[in-house]
Amino acid sequence: MKELDLWLNIIANFLTVIASSIAIYIFFFNREKISSAINFILSYSNQLTLSELKWKIEKLNDFTVNDNVQKLEVINILHEIEGQIIGNKVLNEKLSEQLQKVKGFTSNTKSLTEPKKRSLVSELRESIRNIDASNYGNLINKEK
Repeated sequence: MKELDLWLNIIANFLTVIASSIAIYIFFFNREKISSAINFILSYSNQLTLSELKWKIEKLNDFTVNDNVQKLEVINILHEIEGQIIGNKVLNEKLSEQLQKVKGFTSNTKSLTEPKKRSLVSELRESIRNIDASNYGNLINKEK
């Protein structure tokens, strides 16, 4: 029984070395393809996040802060936007100024007026549009 265990371990170790060698070979000779696939996945993930933020911003535009019920919904959406920006390292860096405004409105809801909300919506739209455009620019430059 010990001999069978010994031979099974030797065979398993040998196959592990072969599998590792194949993986290193594939990585070494297909590094660009693997890198492109990873970049595509990361870019797709960023696009999903930006699309979701765009949707939330458009939803903000559907409500008014002049009505107390709708103002509560606006504050809830602002909290969602705040959480999404804080949770994404890239967005946190690129939207830090807008994040401070959102935090100001969520912490002091009395300061939120309709003109300020519209201004924030426009600012967020434009900032996300710029991030979106820069993502496409980066993607194009990586392909060259």
